[in-house]
Amino acid sequence: MAPAFSQINFKHQSNRSFTYQEAIDNFKILADEYAEIELVETNYLTDVGRPLHVVVYNNDKKFKPGEIDRNKKTVLFINNAIHPGESCGVDASVKLFSDLGKFHKLYPNVVVVCIPVYNIGGMLNRSKYNRSAQPGPVECGFRGNYQNLDLNRDFIKTDALNTEGFVQLFQQWNPNLFMDTHTTNGSDHQYTITLITSQKDKMNPELKNYVYGKMEPMLYSEMKKKNVEMIPYVYSINKTPDKGIKDFLETPRYSSGYANLFNCISFISEAHKYKSFNGRVEQTYELLKYLCEYATRNTNDLIEVKRRADEYSKNQKDFYLTWSLDTSKSQKLPFKGYALESKKSDVTGQAMIHYNRDKKVDMEIPYFREYVAADRVDAPDYYVIPQCYRSVAKRLELNGVEVKVIDRDTILNGEMYRIDNFHSIKSPYEKHFMHDHIHVTPSKQSIQFYKGDYLVSTNQKNKRFIVEVLEPHASDSYFRWNFFDNILQQKEWFSDFGFDPVAKDLLVNDENLKKSFEEKRNSDTTFAKNHFQQLYWIFLRSPYYEKTHRRYPVMRYFE
Repeated sequence: MAPAFSQINFKHQSNRSFTYQEAIDNFKILADEYAEIELVETNYLTDVGRPLHVVVYNNDKKFKPGEIDRNKKTVLFINNAIHPGESCGVDASVKLFSDLGKFHKLYPNVVVVCIPVYNIGGMLNRSKYNRSAQPGPVECGFRGNYQNLDLNRDFIKTDALNTEGFVQLFQQWNPNLFMDTHTTNGSDHQYTITLITSQKDKMNPELKNYVYGKMEPMLYSEMKKKNVEMIPYVYSINKTPDKGIKDFLETPRYSSGYANLFNCISFISEAHKYKSFNGRVEQTYELLKYLCEYATRNTNDLIEVKRRADEYSKNQKDFYLTWSLDTSKSQKLPFKGYALESKKSDVTGQAMIHYNRDKKVDMEIPYFREYVAADRVDAPDYYVIPQCYRSVAKRLELNGVEVKVIDRDTILNGEMYRIDNFHSIKSPYEKHFMHDHIHVTPSKQSIQFYKGDYLVSTNQKNKRFIVEVLEPHASDSYFRWNFFDNILQQKEWFSDFGFDPVAKDLLVNDENLKKSFEEKRNSDTTFAKNHFQQLYWIFLRSPYYEKTHRRYPVMRYFE
């Protein structure tokens, strides 16, 4: 039989990319040729009706998560074509697995798990117009999936079937390392590939010390030895990188931010859109290959640091929920860019930025890597969730969280949040009207729960995930993603002619209420002239105002 490599028609050198079917067929060729590779058609359907595939490399020829000795093997999980217009990872992974099969003795300690094509619907939607100004490939897929979702915003809300499949595969494999392959177009510079490392200030401290103290510096230095010079993802502070770049804060809606919740060392490769497709594929391949080499050489370290990180998370008592960039701290970063010039647009006649590629410029730019943590909370012993929020319980279980059911009606004394303030975006974002600027006030309350309601202990392995989705003011909480919007609408109101005598009695019988009301009238002339607002002010402070309005329905229960 001819070697598998010779049976595969690599197309990236001629500026063409694999179609969805070609990618799957190529992995079938490799799986047929090499006993160390297996291609699995999973039972997880995507939004377009096609199942996710997983290709697995293991020198021991064991291909199920439960068969792997995790005391001796590390798992690298690769995700491709989440944005199918950025498909260099698909072609690079075919080349990678061809190498893994041919040279399997060089990679004895790593299991490589790869989703060849994640956004299948977008991959099938091929066109030469899907990525404007991208020099190749000639045709590529589309960013949105079959229901026009950006899957790299879906890892918490899980609107897509693709995401349901991904999170289950991720939980089954529980990888040590994760790489999501992308292409970026935000600026122009000399580098063909850039890298996002999961942001350090929201990372488990055990992982932070290891990744930023050893692994990340080695990635950059070893790739340079391969003649692949990388730079951190060029996320400019202003419009152009010469003023400085900042770390990308990938919250859990993004793949790497999601993976980081489970103490998986996570990266996103961002090849540069304006470089050749061939160059993007080759450098993505080199990066994936080096990750395999690193995992093989540092197996014991990777296993141990994940063990320590998991132990830390299990015992962690307090959590920070949000982060903001610290612009007072930066470091110098050598940067190879192009001369920036002002050019008159040929279309509008207006001035625009022009990167002059004929004038290469080496410079030092500020690199902002520090984020300040805020919104610290103590994790409760349990979260109690009413059973009417089945979609929340389902997502918790998909992510490996044990959700128990209360076996009888009961009254529990615990901590409840009131949503004091929030802001909703005016235009839909990924099928949602997200909330931000969330402010809450906790209070001790006695709440009636019923048989069938959900009880979620925080004494389990995915504790950080539980906290970050159930604390309403967390960066990507279920509350932010509209899973609890029903509590934001007041149900009971009043008619002025009916409530006016009631309001009068309330003021007569409550001196403190009357005093506060008069102070409000005297200090706020607009209020004093508004008949309805005065009655509503009293209504909100009366027993008639529903306690459930803006009361976040998930109890924080402490034993």
